[in-house]
Amino acid sequence: MRYAGLIYYQEKGVEDLVTFAAARDLNALIEFIKKDFPGAERGQHVYFHFKDNDGCMELKFDTPQEKDTTGWTIDPHIKPCRLHRCDVNGFGETNYPLPPSCFISVLASPNAVPTLHYSVPLEGVADPVSLYIRRSLQRNAPPSTDPTRSTSSSNVVQELTPVSSTGGASVSATVDVDKVKKVINDVLVSHYADLTSLSKEAVPDLADRLYAHHLINNAVKDNPSINKCIDEFRASLIFKKKLPQMQEHCQKFLSSFIAVKGSYADAAIALGEDWIEAIRNELGFHFNISIEP
Repeated sequence: MRYAGLIYYQEKGVEDLVTFAAARDLNALIEFIKKDFPGAERGQHVYFHFKDNDGCMELKFDTPQEKDTTGWTIDPHIKPCRLHRCDVNGFGETNYPLPPSCFISVLASPNAVPTLHYSVPLEGVADPVSLYIRRSLQRNAPPSTDPTRSTSSSNVVQELTPVSSTGGASVSATVDVDKVKKVINDVLVSHYADLTSLSKEAVPDLADRLYAHHLINNAVKDNPSINKCIDEFRASLIFKKKLPQMQEHCQKFLSSFIAVKGSYADAAIALGEDWIEAIRNELGFHFNISIEP
């Protein structure tokens, strides 16, 4: 049987998250990425056959490189990085809502070579093939020369448009992102008892969706609880330095609950509404998240 694999990229603060996913149907894989990660950049796809009927494929990160990779760090989230044929076959079934995937963090230092062209051979496939992770230091626009805009990783997000007392837009202002984090955490704590009282039967489904959004780690996914999922969300929030990153972080958290449906969706909508209201009332601007089921 022929299978398809696809690389896609997401920017995660100072690093890129590279994901290799595999499925029997390339179209199903593309639709999954479009739905769950609409902002992802799709890279190379490849067709392959497993060498053994009950085998697996492995992404190898210890092979000599043809191109200079000075200054780049390529860090797979799990070793060995393997996808098993039975799991690839299962994608799309009730117990397999997510395609088998390997996650790789890519980080460039200030002295990195301008372009990364990193080969990752696939073992366990009938015809040897290598994937290439391609990144460039020039993918982002050059820093602005406007002195009123911040290009550093400081905790101030500049030139927001706050909400006026009449509900319309007002003048530009600066917002301390640490204050935004405090409001997010305070509201979350106020909902903690309600969230942790949700049905435990749906927790594995929630964990799968949070994991797909890279909001929880492998340990929490393998032994999930709502308490642990919330703790992971709050731990990651600490490292968000820009308002759009925090909005995306909260959006993925809410979307995961909403996707489980039922009381989980109701709880997420209530939490999202309170986040929006609290930030508007305390900080004076609109927190851009969607709480539509």
